[in-house]
Amino acid sequence: MLRQTKVAISSVLIAFSVMTEGMPLANADSNLPDPINAGVTEKLFRLDCGRSLANDEPVWTPGENVGRSIEFSSTCWLVKHGSEWLLWDTGVPKTALNDPKGWSTLPNLIVYHLDKTVSDQLAEVGLRPRDISRVAMSHTHGDHIGNVGLFPDSEILMQRAEYNWINSDNGPNDNVNQLMALARKLLGAPRKLQLIDGDTDVFGDGSVVLVSTPGHTPGSQSLLVHLKNSGFIILSGDVVHSEENFEKNVVPSLNTDKAESIASMERIRQMIATYKAMLFINHDKKQTDTLKLVPAFYE
Repeated sequence: MLRQTKVAISSVLIAFSVMTEGMPLANADSNLPDPINAGVTEKLFRLDCGRSLANDEPVWTPGENVGRSIEFSSTCWLVKHGSEWLLWDTGVPKTALNDPKGWSTLPNLIVYHLDKTVSDQLAEVGLRPRDISRVAMSHTHGDHIGNVGLFPDSEILMQRAEYNWINSDNGPNDNVNQLMALARKLLGAPRKLQLIDGDTDVFGDGSVVLVSTPGHTPGSQSLLVHLKNSGFIILSGDVVHSEENFEKNVVPSLNTDKAESIASMERIRQMIATYKAMLFINHDKKQTDTLKLVPAFYE
């Protein structure tokens, strides 16, 4: 049973970190670890889980860059903790592999392509899907849960708020309603679904912690990972889509709650300061292209 429990990405963020270092985190009820006493996990691998081209950038940057398209990366992460393995997100469905037409969550807005399957990349470090003990979902959009069906024997970790949301009635945004319907289809009914509430220490030692960051969706979460040599790394999920959005508090139109989105970005800023952490932004292709790729790893 789970116990609930360095670089700054820009000069602006560096300045913020200096000003806020030592400040308490915003959530007084948080089960985030003590940065001094947190345990460490052994390895962190990046998996290429797709790439995409969106034809209308202002959907993600409202009021800016009208008439422009934008490229995004999609990234999954593999964490080694002792004899156990945790996979963070599962990426674009494997059926998109080498399909020139691509695959889409919202065909009128964005098309995804896949160059490597999750299974093939796991094999690069000698693993099969059945070796993954836990799969944690940042949220339920299709480009993040597209291969959850490959892991029928894994414990699936997601926020209860996220599960309840995708199984709720439709709202006023048709695009968001489409994303909810696709999420229900892709998720199915996992045999080992574990619904969590808020921040959760996955292994009980503070080395890998799920961090509640709602706003993009009601149950969105990020992941805090502590490594011996690399220190603390925050895997964004979709709390933010780009460095520029993070600096300016830009909230995409597809997000379900603007105020929560801004509060979650603020929480991540405070965590960067408290943990002197690096932030890896899932969809920021410019940053992603500079990061190590499996079989290389962070330790």
